[in-house]
Amino acid sequence: MAVLVLVAVGGQVALTLLDFDPDPLRWALMATTGVTLLWLVLDVLGIGTAPWDEPLSPYARPDAADDSVQHRVVANHLAARDPGPALHRLLVGLARARDPALSDPELRALAEEAPRRLKATDIDRYLTRIEQPHDDD
Repeated sequence: MAVLVLVAVGGQVALTLLDFDPDPLRWALMATTGVTLLWLVLDVLGIGTAPWDEPLSPYARPDAADDSVQHRVVANHLAARDPGPALHRLLVGLARARDPALSDPELRALAEEAPRRLKATDIDRYLTRIEQPHDDD
């Protein structure tokens, strides 16, 4: 749109200065036709790519499958009448992967105790402690 205004006004001024005495309405129509044809030619030739023509880089999380398994383990633990040791093993495994020495006393106590039913708040507390940054990182 700005190009059209620039061509129409600039052309009108230039033609007036050159003493061609252009008709403003006809000149605006001719400028509009010219700019439209130029835009169509550029579009057909493919000069300037549209942003949606560029391929998107694939986004695949390497741990996406682990997330669904972990979600199932937590959901099954919370829904089960008598939960098994799967959540306990998962939490201890995550804690050991983050800190093999289990320097956090609460996580060390979790690893040493027998598997038991955990409430959602307990699971959240353990996961928060596992995710906390350590000094040796």
